[in-house]
Amino acid sequence: MQKFAALLVLSFSIALIGSIAILAQAQSAPDASTAKVEFENEQIRVLRASLGPHQKTAVHGHSSRLGVTLTRNEIRTTLPDGTTSTSTRGAHEYFWSEPVTHQVENLADAPLQNIEIEFKRASSSGVGVKPAAGESKAQGTATDPVAVEQEPHHHVIFENQYVRVLDVVLRPGETSLFHRHSLDNVPIQLSDATMKRQSPGEHWAASPAKAGSVGFIGGTKSPYIHRISNTGTTEFHVLDIEILP
Repeated sequence: MQKFAALLVLSFSIALIGSIAILAQAQSAPDASTAKVEFENEQIRVLRASLGPHQKTAVHGHSSRLGVTLTRNEIRTTLPDGTTSTSTRGAHEYFWSEPVTHQVENLADAPLQNIEIEFKRASSSGVGVKPAAGESKAQGTATDPVAVEQEPHHHVIFENQYVRVLDVVLRPGETSLFHRHSLDNVPIQLSDATMKRQSPGEHWAASPAKAGSVGFIGGTKSPYIHRISNTGTTEFHVLDIEILP
């Protein structure tokens, strides 16, 4: 009986060590040759993944993540057991991925670049949520702003229990309503545009958009209100990734 108990404890310890190792790998420092940390806090890590033509990554792990393709993706993925798969995505697409350990190869003759947001606290598989319908009764003014997801230029295109993705487009000459951001968000710029922003009671301020740039704005602890205007000649396009608490 004592021998059986000892074996049981040993088996449990090995399993625990294996689980810890997998978790550590999923949250380990990225390979600097193929990924750059753009932002990190206790909740998320934002990576810029870049691969040259036909370049491969080292075997690496991810926690649950949302990805946005800045360029066309044509890749081969290899899992630790040797299983391979290929996939193709166009530029400016988004995808959700559960935790994974893999190697990625760029099959194209052109460079590849993505932004990937890893969710450190994700404890279960992502479950899609249907965005709530309904129009806001707010006027969209400085004193009566609409919620960002109800502003006419902001469209919810994906949501689960961890993240909400807003597709934001303003054509030249268009101006949004005043709207309120109440969550931390990661804006991923998909186009170059000449923009201005205005907060209530303040003057307009230049806010140029550069394709491929990514940032972080804290809105959970410090909600903010503003409106934006496209004063240039090119379309403004951004995916605003809201981090749900």
